Order: sequence, then structure tokens, then C-alpha cells
Amino acid sequence: MNSKLVSLCIGSLILGGSLNAQETWQSALLTQDQSGALTYHKDKWGFVLPDFSQAGYKNGQDIPVVDMPERTVMISPLADPNADNTKHIQEAIDKAGAFSPDANGFRGIVYLTAGFYNIDGTINLKYDGVIMRGEGNLYSDADSTVLYARNAKDKERKLIVMGPSTSGHNWGNGNGDAKVNIVNEKVMPGDRSFQVEDASAYSVGDLICIKFPTSESWLEAMLYGGNTQRTTVEKHNWKASNIDISYHRYITNIEGNTIEVDAPVYYTLDKKYAQSYIYKIPNQETILHNLGIENMHLSFERTPSSSKKVLEQDCIYMCSVENSWVKGVSMTGFNHAGIKITSTTRSTVEDCYSIDPSGYKTGGTWYNFETYHRSQLILFKDCYARAGRHHYLSNGCATVSGIVVKDFRSENSQATAEGHRMLSQGILFDNWQEVGTVSSSWKIGMYLRNNMGTAHGWGGTHSVFWNCDVKDGGIYLDKEPTGQNYAIGCTAKKGIRRYYTKDDAGYIYVTGYTENVNRTGVHQPGLQPASLYDAQKAARKSTSGITSATINTDEPRIETDGNSIKVKANANASIAIYSTDGKHIQSLNASSADFVESAPLNEGLYIVLVQEAGKRSHSRKVIIR
Repeated sequence: MNSKLVSLCIGSLILGGSLNAQETWQSALLTQDQSGALTYHKDKWGFVLPDFSQAGYKNGQDIPVVDMPERTVMISPLADPNADNTKHIQEAIDKAGAFSPDANGFRGIVYLTAGFYNIDGTINLKYDGVIMRGEGNLYSDADSTVLYARNAKDKERKLIVMGPSTSGHNWGNGNGDAKVNIVNEKVMPGDRSFQVEDASAYSVGDLICIKFPTSESWLEAMLYGGNTQRTTVEKHNWKASNIDISYHRYITNIEGNTIEVDAPVYYTLDKKYAQSYIYKIPNQETILHNLGIENMHLSFERTPSSSKKVLEQDCIYMCSVENSWVKGVSMTGFNHAGIKITSTTRSTVEDCYSIDPSGYKTGGTWYNFETYHRSQLILFKDCYARAGRHHYLSNGCATVSGIVVKDFRSENSQATAEGHRMLSQGILFDNWQEVGTVSSSWKIGMYLRNNMGTAHGWGGTHSVFWNCDVKDGGIYLDKEPTGQNYAIGCTAKKGIRRYYTKDDAGYIYVTGYTENVNRTGVHQPGLQPASLYDAQKAARKSTSGITSATINTDEPRIETDGNSIKVKANANASIAIYSTDGKHIQSLNASSADFVESAPLNEGLYIVLVQEAGKRSHSRKVIIR
């Protein structure tokens, strides 16, 4: 357990050069005082910015540090380099899963030492409280844990299924006990409490679904999905069966018939369109908790670009889990998604690296990070995507909500990161940044997708682009008829526009709310708070997660100086610089506590890895411009 941990941590981005001081400013919709308290102000339609602070592991807590030496099952690759390691790894998972959960809900750790593991099947992480941990996430099996989906050309495959099965828990299907109607005329986006006819069957801690059923009058208000040809092409119209607005929530307080829940709703539950109600979500035992995947590299055998198959190839498929995480994992070679999430809530994907998909590039493929049906309160933090189509995609229709994509770095995207179809709600892009060469195209969006795909219509609502930088690209931003979308403090040289201006029936569409958008293509800081998610978490005094091990926080300093990288670390520290595809570029040695400097580097992204004696490795993503 003392072997070195090589981690391609891409959380912090250091920019070369210096930025001129600039006056700060605050949004007209959100002000922060010196104590950090936030005040929300309504826009002219009566909406406020949603609170996203409940997204992530255990409603926004830090991913726990879990060390269980007495419950660690350590394995290495099979001695035969051509052997299939699927059963080998699965047996280790089953062994760790046989431990009883401790007081914090953890059973054990499967520790995969550095090396190359051929995987011919699917690995199932199917026990509460089991963590898969590797020794590094670079490409080299000499210092990293590499799981390789072999014999995968043109074949459907999930490399790791994280959850009880690939069949998602359908908690939003309307089936459950103690169904009772909500009596409020409106429950607004951002509200966390409401009244019901009779709360006597409920208790604090109950898991409930909040349901807004769709109706013909609501569809009419939504222009049947906004289809610009809805008067002539009936198949493109939304139908009630397409839209399923549901929220997965825990009751935190009950006073009389007023119920308060742990996170807000992200859409207006308007009684004039439909009678909303709540019910208890059944079969909770089929939703697993405290699963983790850490510090490894996952790769598919590449499907040739000549393929014409749309393949469900996912490196990680998160299904029916809660309070779980993926951290420090790099993924490549997939056809569908690096990480696909469905029927999963209150979980975090952090410091993950999803790049260079393979095979047929078309609709339904090359999604680097994807939230699918019933994904709610998910945090993507400090992640990086390259050479995909949709680098982040909300693809689960109206059951996807409360998603935060924070400090995301996107390179060479070939389509828009977006709310994709049928009214995802409450998605925050917080400090999204395009890096490297950016083609002059649309990079992020919440907009009317009209007849694309399966009549996608309005892609998202009550979603926010906050302090995002798409450089020479642009942002699509629509206000759907019953809600709002926002772009505040963003940089987009191509500007912000809506997708359609008018349909065949003469309905004039409206651009979403924009404020202080810089069109120079050069990001100029100044928006305060700089991170909406961080400010909202701080304002509710979020606590950190469980810490089961002491971590030395005396981190090395990594800086840029022109086209060089400077590192200050303990004497005798080992320093390595890698490209983002794992190629070793330079090595440095710290002979004293002073800075050491690399040779000049070309423009681009680099990973700096620092290994100090007696400490876990530290790494950081650096950009040279």
C-alpha cells in the first residue's frame, strides 16, 4: 500500500501570462455582501437564479477520503499478459462486498496495483460501500492502473457498471405509497417547501418524488415543444408521454401540512396546467450508496472510423446509485460515452478526463460526459474533455435537473455542450472554458433544438451559464415560453444568439437573459462571486465530507513563467511533465526548496506530476499560451 500513486489530477488550471487588474461587478440578479450572504433578485418575468448548492456527493459535500487497510483486497494483473482479468477483478469486488458496512456505510476497497488488465467482459461494482482504486490514470502501465476493453471493435460493451444492474430504478414512474396533492397554486423554481392536502403519512427523512404531470394545456403553452413546423408535421410535436417532470427529494422538515425538502425544484409547478403531487419512492434498497471509482485509466480497443455502427460503448455506466463518486479517472476510445449516468442522484464526478472517442461519429455517439434519465443533483468538477461531439450532454429529458458542470475544460469540441432534448432543468455551467484552438462555432447552449433527433424541442430551462469563456465561439440561449435561461459574465466572441427567431405560425421566440457578455474573445475577470456554485455552498455553510485519513495539505507550488513551468517542492521531489495523451515530456528534480524551471514548452495543455517522499502524489493541469 506504500507504492506511489500517480494521479492525472486536472482540477486546477494555471494560465500563462498575467491579467490586468479589473474592477469587479455583481449581477443584477444576485448580490453578495462582505459576509458572503447572497440576495436574489427577480428578473422581469418573476424568476430568480436557482440554488445549485445541493449538487454533488451527499448534497455538495467533499468526496470522502476512505482508507481501510484491514478491508482492502489488493490484486495485480494476472501473470499471463494475454489473460482476461474480468473474473479476477470481479472476484475481488465480491470479496470486498462480503464485508459488513462500517458506521459510515463503507464495506471495503478493491486496490488494483499498477499494470495492464485485459477486460473481455463487464466489471460490476454492485455492492454498497465498495471502492475500486487504482495506482494512476496515465496511459503507461508501468505507473498506472490500465483497464483495457479488449475485443471491443464494433461491439456493444460497458467496461464498468457502477450500480446493481443496467436497468435504472424508475423512481419517477408515479407508483408509490401515500400519494397526496400539492395545494399551492404555484411552486416556483428555487422553492424548497410547499403545502399538501394532508402530510400525516409523511415523516422527516422520507424519500419522495415530486411529480408534475403534463397536460394538453401545458403542451399548448410550450408550443408543443417549440417545433417551428408543428402545424404541418404532427410527429414532431411533443406529447404528454414524452415529458416527465419529476424530482427525487428527501423531507427535511414538516410543519402542519407544509413540507420542506433537501433541494429545490427547478421548474414552475403551476396548478393551472396540472395537479402536482408527491408520493413515497418504493424499493429504495435497489439504489446503492457510497460506491467509488478512483485513480485509473479506462480504454476501449478503438473501433475504426470506417464503422457505421452506433455502439453503446461506455467506460463507466453509473446506474441506480446515490452519494457516490468517480474521481481521478481517465477514459478514451469509447464510442458512446466516457461516463454515462442514469437513475443516479447526489453524486460527484471529479478530476476526470474523457477524450478521443472512436468509431462512427454521428447522433448518439461521442458523448464525453452524459447525464441520462433520472440524473439529479450531479456535480462535474474539474473535468476535461477532448475531441468529442457533445463534451457534456444532458440527454435524459425532463427527469434531469440540478446538474452543476464546474471548472470544465473543453478542447476541440465538435458540437455544442448543452441541454439536449425535452426540457432538462436547472443546469449550471460554472466557469466552463474552451482551451486550445477554438473554431468559430457554437460551444455551449440552452436553446430550441426544434426537429433535431427525436423532435428534441426545448433543450433546457432555468439553466445558467456563469463566468464561462468560449473564446472565439458562441453561446445559444433561448427563453422557453414558461421559464428562463441565463448567460452572465461570459466571454463569447461570436456572441449570444437564439436559434430560431420566428416559426411558421408567426410566434416570435425570445433570447434568454444576458448580462455583461464580453465579445472580444479574451476573458476579462470581474464577475463576483467568481463561482456561483461555490458562493451558494458557502452561503448555506456546507460541511466537508467524511475524512477517514489524514492528508498532508502542504502542496507544492506550480506556476507558469512565459513558456516554462516552475515548480517549488520539497528537496529531492521527483517532477514529471506529461502531455494530455500521457506522453512524457520532461523530468525535473528539486535539489532544494527553491523553484525549478522546465525547458521552454510549446503552447498547449500539460500535466505536472510532483512526487514527494512520504506523500501522495500531486498533479495539476497547466496551460501554456
